[in-house]
Formats: sequence, structure tokens, C-alpha cells
Amino acid sequence: MRSLVVALSLVAATAFAEEEPKNVLALETRWRAEGGEALTLSKFEGQWYALTFVYTSCAGSCPLTTAKLKRLATALDKAGRPLPLVVVSLDPAHDTPEALAAYRKRYGLEAATRWRVLVGEESQVRALTMLLGFKYARNAESGAISHDNTIYLIAPDGSVRTEMSSLDQPMETFLSTLPPATK
Repeated sequence: MRSLVVALSLVAATAFAEEEPKNVLALETRWRAEGGEALTLSKFEGQWYALTFVYTSCAGSCPLTTAKLKRLATALDKAGRPLPLVVVSLDPAHDTPEALAAYRKRYGLEAATRWRVLVGEESQVRALTMLLGFKYARNAESGAISHDNTIYLIAPDGSVRTEMSSLDQPMETFLSTLPPATK
């Protein structure tokens, strides 16, 4: 009986946690941008932006996520909503400034000034992914990282307004969640 009560308590706690609003400003994490600049996610407070996770040596879904983010950037430009695109590294130990520069070059992002690739401590990455419900795990033998493929739309107040799969979900809902562009 006690096991049943504990199990039900865990289920209830999980359900309650999932209903809490996801707000990236609730975290006091520090990140390093590609140029070495230290920043927090509060730098983006007051503006809409897209946020996702990749790692530069990924040969699996990260290239697809990057391609989807490039298509999203084009769609946002056409809609008159050129938002910042924030990419957080899942592999802070290996995503060095040189690896980030190679990533930009590989995907033709050298001149993409709205893209911000952020690297933090492993504990900061874990805190942000846990807040967002983004799941990932490293294979101890190969070092490969298995992970979700989600792009989040973050509102000016830091709340997550919608999300989409970077692999197969259309962008229409994501784009329609944005308020109209102001002139």
C-alpha cells in the first residue's frame, strides 16, 4: 500500500510540475557567446526569440535542426519579424570557439548576425533543458548525444509560448503565435 501511495505522489508531483509555466528568466545561468562575451538569457528580455539546442559535432539530427532554423529565419524575415535565433550547445566541453566558428562556416552562417550560439557549464545546460522539458543523454562509450529536436518560441517576458519539432512539424503554428509586426 505504501508503494502505491508513493507512486501516486510521484505521478501527481510530475503532473503538477508539467503544468507550471516554463520561463527561461527564472534561471540565473551564465553563458558564453561565440565571441567570448558573457551573458544571461535576460539579455533577450523584452523581445521574442527562438531557442533550440545542438552540438557542433553531431552527425544526426542537429544538421536538420540547423536547416529548420535557417528556414524559420527566412520565414520570419518574409513576415517582417527578424527574431534572434538562440542556439545553446549541448556539448560545452567540445564546443570551443573554434568548433563554433567551424559550425557557422559549415552551415553558411558566418554573416548571420541574429544567430547567437551560447555555451555554458554542463550544470547550466542541464538546468535549462530540465526547465524546458528538453531531454538529452550522452552515450558514455561513443560520446554521442541523443536528444530531443525542439525549437521554442520565447516571449518578451521569458515564457515559452509554443514549440515545434525541428524535424517534421510545420512552422505555421509557430509563426502564427507571434503578434503582428509593428511598423
